[in-house]
Amino acid sequence: MNDRRRIIVVAGASGNLGKLVCDALLSRARTDGQPVLVRGLVRKSRAHVASAVPPGGPASPPEQQLTLEPVDYDSDDDLNRACAGAYSVVSALQGHEHVIVGVQSRLLEAAIKAGARRFIPSDYSLDFTKLAVGANRNFDLRRTFHQWAEELIQRSNSTIEFTTLFQGAFTELLGTGWVVFDYKKRRVTYFGSPETTLQFTTIANTAELTAAVALDPSPTPRKLLVAGTRLTPKEAQQIARRVTGVDFGLKRLMSVGMLHAVIALLLFFKPGKKGEVMPIWVQMQYAYCMALGAALPERLDNDRYQGIRWTGPDDVVRKAFDAASTSVAQPRR
Repeated sequence: MNDRRRIIVVAGASGNLGKLVCDALLSRARTDGQPVLVRGLVRKSRAHVASAVPPGGPASPPEQQLTLEPVDYDSDDDLNRACAGAYSVVSALQGHEHVIVGVQSRLLEAAIKAGARRFIPSDYSLDFTKLAVGANRNFDLRRTFHQWAEELIQRSNSTIEFTTLFQGAFTELLGTGWVVFDYKKRRVTYFGSPETTLQFTTIANTAELTAAVALDPSPTPRKLLVAGTRLTPKEAQQIARRVTGVDFGLKRLMSVGMLHAVIALLLFFKPGKKGEVMPIWVQMQYAYCMALGAALPERLDNDRYQGIRWTGPDDVVRKAFDAASTSVAQPRR
């Protein structure tokens, strides 16, 4: 194997983000002329995924290859084997405490044992380090993992770079009709103030950034902060008008304090199933954290890597509006 060839391990390669990270790694390596082997990890229970996807795709040259490898994430031996020779280890895993704290801890240990230069945890969110403990259950799990990771790195005397990417929420959420834009009622909804700045980044841009960081030959900081778009509810109203040609109303759903109280009631009466990643009260905690406006980045690192064209919300809003309009226009049978 070419000794210039970098091995990038991507855990969670069968997920939406993980697949795009693998593609972005191959694409960026081709552009940079960098030989790379992307080792995508999938659960053994999903081994059919690995056999169904051609490694590296039909157009991938031998210098840039993808292999999909089934692993048991609870097996140290499997993870040590998968991380052998890795330059960077990327986690695109999602789940509850067992995954975010347990599996990622074992993955980091394997990365350290392999002598990897860099580890990118599966955070991909707003900067929760600025939020109080208890503001969001899932952020607290990630905070716990960060604390454990820091202790492990210090104990191991490791020089591994632990770099988190904070990109805000995914822009695709703006197309659901549940976040900011209500396409059926043609209004922009918000909690708290219509002047609070919200930040969003597309999944594709997030994958491109992840690939750039994973392949970076230079030292990377503890956290990188980016945003594909930043907007307030008032600005979202203007975007809706520009993109759709329709006037959207502006609707305050409730104060931030009231939202916090509603979340507490939901947690008590509808806590969800054990191990559930996104019960309704946790979903509302994300809205609460965004409405606080406390997690806005102190800087933006959008210009750190060349070749990433940051995508705004226009296409997402346009497609969602068209779909909602078509649905309303369909006659009932």
